[in-house]
Amino acid sequence: MMKLLQNTEKRIIFYHNQAPKETKNKQTSEEGMKSVIGFVARMTMVMLVAAMFLSPAASRGQNLKCFILTPPEQLLEGVKQVAITDFGVTTSFQADEEPGKERKGLLGLIEKAAESGKGQQRFSDSGTKLADMMIAHLLQEKRGIEEVGSGFLGLKSKEGKSFQNGARTNVFGVVERGRLQQVLNELQLGQSGAVNEAQAAQVGQLLGVDAILTGNLSISAEDRWIKEERQDKDKKKYQVDCNKRIANVSATIRIIKVETGQVIGSKQSHHKEEKKKCKGDWGDLPTPEAQVEECLKAISEELADYFAPHFELQKLDMAKLEGEKYKRFHETAKNALDRYDIDTAYLQYAAVAEQDPYNHAAQFNLGVLYDAVGDYKHAQEKYVMAAKLKSKEDKYTKAQARVAKQLAFWEKLNAMGIFIQERKFEISTEQVQAASIPKIQVAGSSSDRVEIKAEPSPASQTLVRVPGEIELEVVQDAGDWYKVKLLDGREGFIAKRNAKMLK
Repeated sequence: MMKLLQNTEKRIIFYHNQAPKETKNKQTSEEGMKSVIGFVARMTMVMLVAAMFLSPAASRGQNLKCFILTPPEQLLEGVKQVAITDFGVTTSFQADEEPGKERKGLLGLIEKAAESGKGQQRFSDSGTKLADMMIAHLLQEKRGIEEVGSGFLGLKSKEGKSFQNGARTNVFGVVERGRLQQVLNELQLGQSGAVNEAQAAQVGQLLGVDAILTGNLSISAEDRWIKEERQDKDKKKYQVDCNKRIANVSATIRIIKVETGQVIGSKQSHHKEEKKKCKGDWGDLPTPEAQVEECLKAISEELADYFAPHFELQKLDMAKLEGEKYKRFHETAKNALDRYDIDTAYLQYAAVAEQDPYNHAAQFNLGVLYDAVGDYKHAQEKYVMAAKLKSKEDKYTKAQARVAKQLAFWEKLNAMGIFIQERKFEISTEQVQAASIPKIQVAGSSSDRVEIKAEPSPASQTLVRVPGEIELEVVQDAGDWYKVKLLDGREGFIAKRNAKMLK
């Protein structure tokens, strides 16, 4: 396989090198092409090797990936209504002239001076943009839930899933933008951007909110030209002109409680976007404005996460059911979790716990499912029991700490009038007992027919001929035969050579 890929790469490069080269100016383009070819070949090799060695069964761990409502770094107790002012903005922009296109003389100096003045005004609307982005985050009901990667190398995607009914991220009421601006104008603060503590308290009282969110924004952007050293196919070094664009954005937010005028929370955030394109490279550079926009998006999410809850994708690891006896339950639960069928998974673990109440893995996994739906009290009970049964299991200890934090978080959310809708696993005793019954799968395909005898003997009367692939409950192990329960309720015998015990 390795040799095949290497030869393929060599042939591609060989045919590329046979193309006529008109001038030396094409060196950079050729080097870029070779770089792309090499990258594609290496990625192809990685994917093929992974496909060979990572079977679906081997690549899937037993876990449940779901979105959990995550507490913020700073929970604003007693705050239900907020207003967000525009951020105060300071900006700087520096740009080099492209090599070979430098402007000279008096006219050039005048043009550069004019552009420098405009540069100081670039990004001046960013304070409003950042405030708008944060307002949008606070109004989202399911902020953080998105599609998740699945399949080979995560190249497919499926809808993200949360089992916490009633959990939401829009926990604050946000004052409408026009109303806030009206009050700021009345107080002659409309053009000042961020406000201080005293002003915030005054604005908040007029708006009837519990807290004012205000802050400052610093933007520094550069558009530079640099030299970069490269090698051609003969390993001869040469230099190429490269355009490098950098955007550095820093923001500070302060949360001021209107009742006291005190700062009850503050957070700094920084993000950098850096892109480079050399002459002869493919593609285009994003504009400085686009880079700053990307920085603002990242910063707005981080600042919103600081004081507002958000959904976070978590991988809740399950404990493996040990022993051949429980292999069937383990596989059934694992497949159910892959398709988000937590009720079927719960039934499997409940059936094991019914047979063996001291099975630590079954107790822990029941706790994980309670954890996923937000029933943290029952989750804690199961985690504690699992830890008592296997005290040295680090996974069990960490789960207890995680759920204790969630319990404290939800107590505060409950005080704000936000509750998780209780999610009950509707599993009857009969279902648990039925899940515990061993089963066989009839050999052959659905078009085949296998005899079910009245007695465990080939000479016995044939009760019915059943299709292959169907599953039947085992009533008794009778030597070379299984006594099984048919779908119509009758009982009969099937030769073991025609059946496979499901484990």
